[in-house]
Order: sequence, then C-alpha cells, then structure tokens
Amino acid sequence: MKVYSPADLAENHGKDGNRALVAVDGGVYDVSTSARWAGGIHMKRHEAGADLSAEIRSAPHGGDVLQRFPKVGVIRKDQAGQRTGFRAGIEPFLARHPFFRRHPHPAIVHVPIGILCAAVPVSGLLAMASGSPKYEWSLVFSLAIGLAALPAAITTGYLTWWINYEFADSPLIRMKRRLAWLCLIMAATALLVRVLMVKEPLSIGDPFTVIYGVNVAALAALAGYVGFLGGRLTFPYE
Repeated sequence: MKVYSPADLAENHGKDGNRALVAVDGGVYDVSTSARWAGGIHMKRHEAGADLSAEIRSAPHGGDVLQRFPKVGVIRKDQAGQRTGFRAGIEPFLARHPFFRRHPHPAIVHVPIGILCAAVPVSGLLAMASGSPKYEWSLVFSLAIGLAALPAAITTGYLTWWINYEFADSPLIRMKRRLAWLCLIMAATALLVRVLMVKEPLSIGDPFTVIYGVNVAALAALAGYVGFLGGRLTFPYE
C-alpha cells in the first residue's frame, strides 16, 4: 500500500482534475467519487489533501463513513510537521477529548449573544409599552448578566482560534474579534451610564437616558451580527 507524505497528500486536493484524498487516523482515502467532496471541499469548510483526523472526531459523524471509499494508502508523519512545546503536550488530551476542539466557545458564546440581542431589547420594548420600571430593571439585570458572560465567551473564542486555526487570521476572524471587544466595551458603558448617570424615573428629555437607550439598541444589533459572523465561520456558504 502506498505511503503518502503530507506533501504528497497535499497534491491530491480535488481541484483541477486532481484526486480528492483525505487522511484519517493514519489511513488515506479516495473520496473523489463523492458529491459531498465536489471541488475538493466538504461542507464548505474541510478541504481534501489534508489530514482530517482531528476534525472528524468533532464531526457529527464518525470515521466509519470513510469505509465507503477505497483506502489507497497510509500517511507518513514527517518529523518537521510534528508539534513541539506546549501545543504538543495538549494534543493527546485533545485527541482523547475532541469536545474541547470545537464546543466550549459555541456553548458559552450563545449565552451573551442570546441575552444581549434578545432578552435586552425585548425587556426594553416591554418597558416602553407598559411604562413599568420592572421591565426596565429586567433589562438592566439582563445587561449585567450578558456583560458578565462576555469575558468567558471572548476567552474561549481565542482558545478555539488557537486550537483549530493556530491563530491564522482572515478578514472574517479579524472582524469578529474586534466586534466582540466592542460588544464588551458597549455593554460596560451602557451599564455604567444606567447605574451612575440616568435619573429615575427615566425621561426621554434626559440626555443620559437617550445615550443609554441608543447604546442598548446598538449593542443588541452588534451582538446579533457577531453571532452571524460566528455562523459564517461554522457554516460558510460563499
């Protein structure tokens, strides 16, 4: 059976008439006949010509799906391509627990996004419609909870970026990173303005109330857009 080096495998990327080969757990499989690998890319995120062992462990299906395709060889691990240092130390852990490659950030980031782009504006609309300060204070508490959850969401985002992308940058990742920090700043600003500067009962004639309301509305839209960018990273459609 043929032994492929990483360089050999990379030449079979499924584009321009080349075969589409993928390596998983040491085996090399020819997926060229699969419509799901048309153009050498699967689900618009996994590219042929690469070792996808780590990716398949966090996929919704197991490696058994590759049994449908011919095994054409095995992969040779080049010494130059092996990881060193701290990253090499955590790779065995990630191999045993693939959950930590993908899921901590999505599991955590949905909390502040859901609160900031849904609970906060809904509470605000109910407060405006009813005139009840109870709904407005539910907005304040939701804002505080969303703000408290943001640091963990940002931290796990950087962790996922490192583990899965090795800090490889792109316009999409750069935009998402900057807007996440902007969300944190805006949430903190809105909460401080509300607690320290807005007088009760709230009045549209108070400039700080206007600043607070505009900040909250913009924050809700921004949090929703950050979630949209995350969806594009997970399920790209271009």
